[in-house]
Amino acid sequence: MNITLSQKLPLLGLVLSVLSGCASPAPSFAAAVLSPQPNAQFFAGETIPIRARASGDGLVRVDLYINNFKYASVDQPVRPNEFEFSVDWPSPADQPGVAVIQLKGVDRNDRVIVTSDALFISLLPPPATPTPLPSPTPVPTATPLTPDPAATPTAAPVLVSPLPANDFVNVRAQPSLNAAILGQITKGQSVPVQGKSADGKWYRVNFPSAPNGQGWVFAEVVTLSGDAASLPVVEGAPSAATPTRAAPAGNLQPPYVRLKAGQEFANVRAGPGTSFQRLGQLDASNPAAPVRGKNAGGDWWQIAFAPSPNGLGWVFGQLVELVGDANAVPVVQGTAQAQAAAPQPTLVPIVQPTPTPAVPSSALLEYRQSMIFAPRNDIGDVPLGHNGEPKSAKLLWEITGAVKAELEITTQPGPGIFSNCPAGNLASITPNNAAGKRIPLTLPSGEYSFTITEKGYYLFTIYVTKTSGETTTIPRNVIVDCYKSQ
Repeated sequence: MNITLSQKLPLLGLVLSVLSGCASPAPSFAAAVLSPQPNAQFFAGETIPIRARASGDGLVRVDLYINNFKYASVDQPVRPNEFEFSVDWPSPADQPGVAVIQLKGVDRNDRVIVTSDALFISLLPPPATPTPLPSPTPVPTATPLTPDPAATPTAAPVLVSPLPANDFVNVRAQPSLNAAILGQITKGQSVPVQGKSADGKWYRVNFPSAPNGQGWVFAEVVTLSGDAASLPVVEGAPSAATPTRAAPAGNLQPPYVRLKAGQEFANVRAGPGTSFQRLGQLDASNPAAPVRGKNAGGDWWQIAFAPSPNGLGWVFGQLVELVGDANAVPVVQGTAQAQAAAPQPTLVPIVQPTPTPAVPSSALLEYRQSMIFAPRNDIGDVPLGHNGEPKSAKLLWEITGAVKAELEITTQPGPGIFSNCPAGNLASITPNNAAGKRIPLTLPSGEYSFTITEKGYYLFTIYVTKTSGETTTIPRNVIVDCYKSQ
């Protein structure tokens, strides 16, 4: 029996349908920066926690990019084909502006196979005064104090700032740990000191948001810049309720560490340094921990810390006191934390570039460009004026991954099929600011309206300087009152 073509086509469709049903589904990929939130605002100099996740078949490594520079990498999946990031970025204090965070996953050939959306955050200039702690109810205060004239700052003021291991310190209404909290001094801030308490354990500081413009900070949690001996003793005696040391350590056997007197908490980190991931903290509910080792410099203690993946953590020595013989504590490597069950990001040493204020945030994205004319945008050459069409148009562009773009309009005799078209007259272009010279264009996008009244062949060229430093051009021809030769 002969089968006609019309009979064969349904059979062919059935075969293709079966084959397509057997084909393996296309691999799915996903990548996202989970925190911080898009358009979040931070002060330049703050340590910003970044959380991200990527998944997909064939992924062997995931890189975290900040401002187009690789900051950290993870090459151990938490589950098959799934990678997670948990890393802190100490933002540069002297570089306020826009920062871009992006995740890129690569395969075994080091090819990027998945990229997250770019996440933009704002780094604000550090505030000149401490940030007050918001409170829904009025802050209880003692009888307003009269500022002591002797505490007026001199030509060389004494300043305090949080210890390097502290993200902030509390400012209180009285020199007592039981006094009301008026606000905080954050990392990177320095505040003028008015005076000190009689026992030298508290400093009175300028605090404009307080009812009387001043507050108290505990001396052991701040760094003093200047001559402490020059500070006058000012009124405000510590309350009798002020604790003399941290809570007892229970049944711990030396060596162990406990919070210093007046220290409300101490961060526990994955390694001996403030750049390592924060694992938790010692606080009033858990003020002490057994010591397992110390770093080579002797300024960080390795402690037993149950919340850590491997049961270990590090605490800064200036925030705690050691009970026991420091010489008997062995020196251990800070890289011991790498034994944690969950993979930790590997920080990539980079040199952060100094941003130029005029550089748009779009410069940190991948290079892409588009240059079109409206209302007419023929492929190749853009004709104007013939058959009674208007001689006015708009040039529209969109360029990312670039730090500069300039427009220049030139003329030349028409080549090829436009050989019958003479060079245009630059003087007939309105506006005339780009005729024969380059003018700057806004990035990442914009438009340029123009009119050309005289016949001829015109060349519009956008000169681009990419963020990488490379240069390129985007040329388009505009043909006025000319026809293609046959």
